[in-house]
Amino acid sequence: MPTDATPTQTAMEGGGFYNKHSSAQAAGIARMLTLLEAAANAVSVGDESLVIADCGASQGRNSMAPMRLAIETLRAKHGADKPVLVYHTDLPSNDFTSLFKALKGDPNSYLKGGSAIYPAAVGCSFFETILPPSHVHLGWNGDIILAKPNRIAYIQ
Repeated sequence: MPTDATPTQTAMEGGGFYNKHSSAQAAGIARMLTLLEAAANAVSVGDESLVIADCGASQGRNSMAPMRLAIETLRAKHGADKPVLVYHTDLPSNDFTSLFKALKGDPNSYLKGGSAIYPAAVGCSFFETILPPSHVHLGWNGDIILAKPNRIAYIQ
């Protein structure tokens, strides 16, 4: 094996490929939903809008159920009309077009039947600081859930 090999970073295939081929990931996420609901119930919110970070969102398919659950749980506790900002984060090379198409067209979209829900995208690795400190109420990436104030749940 050559010692001068240069690692490369490539983008995930676009055009909704991941959304069409991520059933195995969806099955793993389903196991986390009870933990996400418990974390959402532990969140403290004042008068500000609710802020959720969906870290490693990819093309969106596997974000629908967790984000819907998080929004419904938080609103049940803090008010059904509370504005919600959902930051979908992923690498800059992510297919964000497929993500936003899924948000508008997927029958399971967390936007369906809701109001005052504002999706946004951040094209940065979640291993970097990508949002202001104390800005996010609930964070999710399928393996780790972060709930304000400082509650963390892990699953392997």
